[in-house]
Amino acid sequence: MKTWIIISTTLLSFLSAATVQAQSIQAKVSYNSLFKEVTGIVEENFYNAEQVSRDFLGIKARYFRQLEQIKTGTVFSSLMNAMLKELHASHTYYLTPDDTEYYQLSALFSEIPEIGALFENSEVKYPSVGIITQNIEEKRYIASVLPGGAAEKAGLMQGDEIMSVDGKPYAQVASMHPVSGSNVTVTIRRQANVAPLSIAIKPVTVNPKQEMMDAQKSSVRLIEHSGKKIGYMHVYSYAGEEYHQKLINTLVWGDLKEADALIIDLRYGLGGAWPYYLNIFNSNIPVLVMKGRNGEENRVDSQWRKPAVYLVNNFTRSGKELLAFGAKKYRLATVIGEKTAGHTLGGRLFPLSNGDLVFLAVQSCTIDGVNLEGIGVTPDITVPFDIRYCGGDDVQLDKAVEFLAGKQTDTKTVSAQ
Repeated sequence: MKTWIIISTTLLSFLSAATVQAQSIQAKVSYNSLFKEVTGIVEENFYNAEQVSRDFLGIKARYFRQLEQIKTGTVFSSLMNAMLKELHASHTYYLTPDDTEYYQLSALFSEIPEIGALFENSEVKYPSVGIITQNIEEKRYIASVLPGGAAEKAGLMQGDEIMSVDGKPYAQVASMHPVSGSNVTVTIRRQANVAPLSIAIKPVTVNPKQEMMDAQKSSVRLIEHSGKKIGYMHVYSYAGEEYHQKLINTLVWGDLKEADALIIDLRYGLGGAWPYYLNIFNSNIPVLVMKGRNGEENRVDSQWRKPAVYLVNNFTRSGKELLAFGAKKYRLATVIGEKTAGHTLGGRLFPLSNGDLVFLAVQSCTIDGVNLEGIGVTPDITVPFDIRYCGGDDVQLDKAVEFLAGKQTDTKTVSAQ
């Protein structure tokens, strides 16, 4: 269903009354009825009506025959995801309150009355330790540690293998500690064939959108290399213009203003970006200089006119892929990393009668006439990266820094001539 996830705990005392109610009535909703709800949503809303008419009737019949074997909601969820996967479409899967993306997407779609009602029209929150993970060969590894989050403060690192949580096999929510305000003990292995290490972490209850913004802010830094200052910001979510505005403000007024070159990290997290965000690289915007009575000048330049890199990998999805496509095609920034996910359909969230959710592709998408769904964007410079036991080292980021340090030197040499 999903190959990345932010580790979080949904503690009973933090669950909204509406969510608890949804869970309590789940047993009262028959799996036959839920199946009809899910298939009805697909038949009425899936973006490719021809595909539904041609293929979905047979798919539905095969999975309906398996309903008699379903005994638990977890098994039903897995069955629905297996069925939806046969549509071969991104932004299409089944979510329960035991999935962290249930809360992440609910926060994005909370203005839809049916979604807001799941949380009694209050702010969507969940306890989180701030880690994005990746499943490789049936093992779970930390792919990214959200800057400023509980996990970073506790010492967890990119590349750590998660062995267990509180002594039990890792599960998204159900395996986490059920007592609010308490620590969870995450047991990790930092190197292959080395004894595990246990680390206590106290989850923080946060709105998923705010969590992404806080991580973006905390990610900002200047990396010194070959006498150059390489600016860096990780945009974990582009699902809202506030994330792009934070990037602009940091470039114009903040810590990245004096950088010689720029890295914008688009790996992991949520998409949502619009192509016009590439306008930050438009050099045909004038520079404003204001001078006061004392002669002091204030230079305001809203554009980035120096070398830049987009960092991508195969978890870069949705609108972020559109940025990578445009940057590469029009040579606005150099794209470095691995091929993007190819997940570019437009998705919508549908609530079910038991409180679960269906995320479904309802729109196709092309950019400059190109359909990236199932294809993705191949970077200008490909840098494979196996995160397993990397000990916090990031070869893709290192390559971007080395490239920009050399690029900046070349640019200044040409200017001098």
